[in-house]
Amino acid sequence: MKKKNIAIIQARMNSSRLPRKMFKKIGKYTIIEWVIKRLKKVKSIDKIILATSKKKIDKKLKTISKKLNIDYFTGSEKDVLGRFVATIKGIKEANIIRICADNPFIDPSEIKKLITFYKKKNYDYVCNRQVFSKIYADGFGAEIFSINLLRKLNKLVKNKNLREHVTLYLWKNKKKFKIHSLKSNKFLAYPHLKFDVDTKEDLNFLKKIAQYKIGLNTSAKNIIKIAKKLN
Repeated sequence: MKKKNIAIIQARMNSSRLPRKMFKKIGKYTIIEWVIKRLKKVKSIDKIILATSKKKIDKKLKTISKKLNIDYFTGSEKDVLGRFVATIKGIKEANIIRICADNPFIDPSEIKKLITFYKKKNYDYVCNRQVFSKIYADGFGAEIFSINLLRKLNKLVKNKNLREHVTLYLWKNKKKFKIHSLKSNKFLAYPHLKFDVDTKEDLNFLKKIAQYKIGLNTSAKNIIKIAKKLN
């Protein structure tokens, strides 16, 4: 039986550095719309779930989930690892693709490449973002691991600070797991370029890029070409 590929978008509204950033607009779409719409172009993903907290401020995310026809889940705000585990409750087997909601220009081809590699190889965890490799431009890739590893982490990780991050325990205990970071293509090898949104400065930079007619089908390669001119 084929294992399903489930993408979980980790999102919240009360970012301390840039409050309500999920609904800040970049060109035609809000940040969260960019993420969902570009992710939906990955045909090998069977289900997309937006996982957020139970806080009142995050209820607005449910509206966008319904509008764009993806699943929605609310859980603990601080225990993000626990939230992920609760999100997939009742599902026996699946590959989990963790998506950061502040990566509006996430690249469908990079996500597809990640899934394809993971399915062919025998690793616990694979990523194509700036985790272990400092070669990638930041903001186009994701992480993938099995549902069983997620549940294993839930049992292993007791520290509250580590539970605020789904895969931080893995990064800190690399020798205990079979971990792999994909090599970056030359056109993505610009580690000084940042395409995720943490601050107002990040947002303004991506707004400038969007003025060059960036669309839902624009590749990471072409986005980087524009960013290099502006940087």
